[in-house]
Amino acid sequence: MTDVLMPASFPETDFRAFGIAATAFFPGVISDEALFDPEEKRRHFDWSWQAVRYRYRGCAECNDEFKALLANPSDMWKAGWGDEELTYKLERCIYQFFTSALSVFDSFAFCLYFYGNALQPGAFPDVANPRGITRNATAKAFKAAFPQAAITGLLAGLSKDVRFSTIDTVRNVVGHRVSGRRSVRSSSTLQAGGTYTTDWHEETWHHPGAAVRLEFDEGLLQRHLDDVTGLLAALSSAAHEFAAAQKVARKPSLEPQA
Repeated sequence: MTDVLMPASFPETDFRAFGIAATAFFPGVISDEALFDPEEKRRHFDWSWQAVRYRYRGCAECNDEFKALLANPSDMWKAGWGDEELTYKLERCIYQFFTSALSVFDSFAFCLYFYGNALQPGAFPDVANPRGITRNATAKAFKAAFPQAAITGLLAGLSKDVRFSTIDTVRNVVGHRVSGRRSVRSSSTLQAGGTYTTDWHEETWHHPGAAVRLEFDEGLLQRHLDDVTGLLAALSSAAHEFAAAQKVARKPSLEPQA
């Protein structure tokens, strides 16, 4: 079976190693225990792990499309006037990017929760109510069960990281409130010869009432993809380290019984 192709920027080595180490704590994918588990714990883990990869690739593809749209805009757009068709296409890229970006972290937290349940079932009881498994729920459960682990600290600090909070804020705006569009502001001074010189020029992708400003240029989504990559790389490394340590510490119980 061929695997999905991932962008070169995805932290594939650590993320895949985490998945391999963690699956040692689950029953075999075609075992009766997995196939007839009413809570589908193995499937929830496997498919949320894969969802992280899918959502990241979606972000990268939105970024590529966004750049391609701005590489050859209409004359109306270049003149600073409106082009509703292009505005729609750019907005669609932005919407899908930030929705997918937040899902990267939601899916990772969901995956980690089911892994935590495989390690300490009593500390992760919401596998029977998957809708209740959020980033905060996962962070709290890890803090209670594994307070010293690096992955626990990263989960707890995620909401305070400005890179993540920007993604979260924009996703909530475009997902629940309004669309956006290019906003151009500038100031110029009339010179003695009748010409104007530009004092300052600013272009943003404006969402009314949003608490963050998105600088508008061809690198708009690239900057936030870099943020997603940095955050995900740190989480993947810590998750890999944690899962490898758990596997070593519990190795006798994971080996087949005679």
